Amino acid sequence: MTPLGALLLFLAGVAASVFGSLVGLGGGFVVLPILRLAYGVPPAHAAGTSLLMVFANTAAATFGYLRDRKVDLRLAVPFTLGAIPGGIAGVLAVQRFSPEGFDVAYGCVMLVLAVLVLRRRRSASTTEARAWAHDPRVGVLGGLAVGLTSSLFGIGGGVVLIPLLLIAARMPPHVVVATGAFVITTTAPVGIAAHAIAGDVDWGFTAPLVLGGLAGGSVGPLIARRVSSPRLVTLLAIALVIAAISLAARHFL
Repeated sequence: MTPLGALLLFLAGVAASVFGSLVGLGGGFVVLPILRLAYGVPPAHAAGTSLLMVFANTAAATFGYLRDRKVDLRLAVPFTLGAIPGGIAGVLAVQRFSPEGFDVAYGCVMLVLAVLVLRRRRSASTTEARAWAHDPRVGVLGGLAVGLTSSLFGIGGGVVLIPLLLIAARMPPHVVVATGAFVITTTAPVGIAAHAIAGDVDWGFTAPLVLGGLAGGSVGPLIARRVSSPRLVTLLAIALVIAAISLAARHFL
């Protein structure tokens, strides 16, 4: 890779990580379309490479959220336990996708989640809903979906965790973002290891993306403190729609 190419990937990693940590998605939803559209990276390799950047990004952001005491640890632990086996299943599942099928599935997931997030924008949080989400059985089952999505698409699982907590748990967006980052940080290494064993990590792209993820991830929590909750939810929905359109356009243009 040329120095210019590495610099561009680093800047992409920074931008994706700043926005990703801001909405609790880790930036993978930006990096994965870049790898697929600009570089033609196969689905499994794109997922493995993207997940490594997501881990670097969310690890840096999680320290800030823990410092600010935004992470709901009682909620996060069951999700973490369920996400570990789900992450291994996701690595096995991505091997069976064709490039077209992968892009279509990814785009559909993004659009559905965007609609759900926008529905949540005007909903108020309630104590009853939050108590329901803290049921460990719910957390483990939700964690399975988080882990599967994390390794399958290389986007960290936040695209499942965040709408689930915003809609089903009706929790404040800032707490959801922080808790989602914590869950991704603690479970992504399992998916990364499984992808590496399967040979799905493109190490040529990894270094600049990871460095960008570390740089951008530390900035997201600082920005999140100054962004209102409704605006944060809107940013999340916009990000999901952009990611879906970019992958779909590849097969129609």
